[in-house]
Amino acid sequence: MKKSKILIALVAVIALVTPMLIHAAIAPGATFTATANCGIYEGAVRVSASNATVTSADNFCDRGKQLRATAIAGSAGTASVSFTVIDATDTNAMQLVGNVNIGGTSVTVAAPSNNNGGGGGGTQVQQPSKPQTPQNQQNQQNLQEDVNDKRSDNNNLASLAISSGKLTPAFHAETTEYRVELAATITSINITASAADAKAKVNGTGTKTLEPGENKFSITVTAENGAVKTYTIVAVVNEKPLVYTKYNGKDLGVVRNVKDIKAPKDFVETTVKLDGKEVKAWKNDAMKITLVYLIDEKTSEKNFYIYDTKKQMVTNIFKPTAILGNNVYLVDIPKELQTMEGFEYGKVKVDTTELMGWTFKDKAFDNYVVIYVMDETGKMQYYMYEKTQNTLQLYSKAAPVTQESYEKLVKDLENTNKMQVICLGVAAVLTVVAIVAVVFAIKLKKQVK
Repeated sequence: MKKSKILIALVAVIALVTPMLIHAAIAPGATFTATANCGIYEGAVRVSASNATVTSADNFCDRGKQLRATAIAGSAGTASVSFTVIDATDTNAMQLVGNVNIGGTSVTVAAPSNNNGGGGGGTQVQQPSKPQTPQNQQNQQNLQEDVNDKRSDNNNLASLAISSGKLTPAFHAETTEYRVELAATITSINITASAADAKAKVNGTGTKTLEPGENKFSITVTAENGAVKTYTIVAVVNEKPLVYTKYNGKDLGVVRNVKDIKAPKDFVETTVKLDGKEVKAWKNDAMKITLVYLIDEKTSEKNFYIYDTKKQMVTNIFKPTAILGNNVYLVDIPKELQTMEGFEYGKVKVDTTELMGWTFKDKAFDNYVVIYVMDETGKMQYYMYEKTQNTLQLYSKAAPVTQESYEKLVKDLENTNKMQVICLGVAAVLTVVAIVAVVFAIKLKKQVK
C-alpha cells in the first residue's frame, strides 16, 4: 500500500513538470491533435515531434492561451508532439526565462488487428478504414482535410527593416538570418516587417530594448495553412570605448571587444599606448606596420588603422581587400597626390570594389581607371584597371594606347613614310639634274677653247 502511494505521487510530480496529455491508441498513419497551455509564458514556439509528422501548428504563445498542432502518427509504438517556448518571457515585468517546454500530447500507436481470431499478444486496434469510435472517425476526417487543404503556404516576408543601422546582408525573402552593428549610444530599435501574403501573420515586430553586446530578435511569419518561418536579427551594441583618438577630424574610439576580430594576414597580436593607455594592437614586422581597431561612433563603422609607434598616433586607414585575385590594402590617398595632370580624382569602381582613384580626362581612355593602393609587402603602388577585359596591372604613369589612337599612329606613320619617299624622289631628281648640269657645263667649256 505504501509503495502504491509513492508511485502515485511520482506520477503526479511528472505530470506537473511536463504536462504531456496521454490519448487512447490510434493506428499508424492516423491524425491526432496535440495541445498545450501557454500559462504565464509568452514567445515564439518550437514544435517537436517523435514518431510523428507535424502538418500544422501554432507558432506563438500568448499568456493564458492554448497551442494546437496536428500530426500524423508513425509506426507502432508511441507518438508525441511537444511545445517549447523560445526565449520565453513571464510575468508582467517581461522577464526573460530562456527556453521553456510547456508540454504537449502523447498517443499510443498500435498495429491494426488482422481480425483472424489469432491469440497474439500486444495492443490491437481496428484498421483505420473501419470507423469504430468517434475518435477514429475524427482522425480519418482530419487526415482527409489535410490532403485537401488549399490554403496558402506562403510564409515569406516582403520587407524587413530596422530604425537604426543597416542589416547585413541586405534583405531577401529567402535569407532568414541578419546582423547589424550599433553604436553604444543606441538603446532601442524599431523592427518593421510585412508579409508577402496578405493572409499570413507576422509576429515579433515593434520597439525592442537593447543591451550592450548581442541582442537576438525573432520575427515569425505564419502562413494561412499554419506553416511557420522565422527570421532572426542579431543586433550587436558596441561597448562604449574608453580610449579615443583623432584622425582626419574624426573622433575614433578603440573597440573594446575584439575577440571575434580576424587580424589581417601575417599580423600578430601586440599592445601599444594610445592616449597614454595600453590598448590591443596587431603588427607585421616584415611590412613594418602596426594596426589598431577603431570605431566611428557616429556611423558605427569599424576599421583597422595604421598606428605610428614613434609618434604614437593614427596616420591612415587600413582596409584589407581582394581585387581580381590581388590582396591589397586600401588607404586614404594624401591630398598632395590626388591631383595628376590629365586625370580626374574621385570614386571609381574596379571589378566589384568601389574606392578612390583616377579617370582620364581624355575620353579616348574611358575604359581605364588608375588606383593607388598598398601591396602585400607594404609598398604603395599605382595600378591600371581596364574595364572591357577586366584586367589589373601595375601602372608606370605612361598613358595607355587605345585602338583608335593606335590606328591614328599607324596612319600618321604611313603618311610620314610617304613624305619621306617623295622627298627622296625629289632629291634624286635634283641630284640627276645637278650632275647633268655639271657635265653640260664641262662640255661647253671645252667647245669654247
